[in-house]
Amino acid sequence: MRLKYCFPVLLFCAIFTTVGQTADCTLGIGGKDTETIIKVFQLSAEQLVLMEGWIQELEKSNEKIEEQIDHLLDEHPQSNEEELQTLAEKFKVLRAEIIANSKICDQKLVGIFNENQYKRYIDLCNEAIRRPLIGLRSEDETTPE
Repeated sequence: MRLKYCFPVLLFCAIFTTVGQTADCTLGIGGKDTETIIKVFQLSAEQLVLMEGWIQELEKSNEKIEEQIDHLLDEHPQSNEEELQTLAEKFKVLRAEIIANSKICDQKLVGIFNENQYKRYIDLCNEAIRRPLIGLRSEDETTPE
């Protein structure tokens, strides 16, 4: 029964970490596999409350970035290759901010894992050939902007 939940998490870790990015073992809380994360790591009620708060913070911070992306795509000139290249570079910066925000939320979750949850996380990361994240504790926290 546990195996049916492990595969989606491993698949998500593999897909989320794309070429050109570091090989971090991200979870992607707030994404489409949040329910799978909850089941695989058997999160406690307290962990769920914290995670939901981080998801709300993530959505709020990413909403501002998504607005910037929309504005960039609507307003930036795109009539020649040079303008498209400039647009792509500006887009990459905004995309990197979204990825960084997501990674911080994942680190917060990893930071509150108990010993068994952390062991399961390490095992899944090793199977996916990904580098485990270092968990953030409340004193280490950086909030997404």
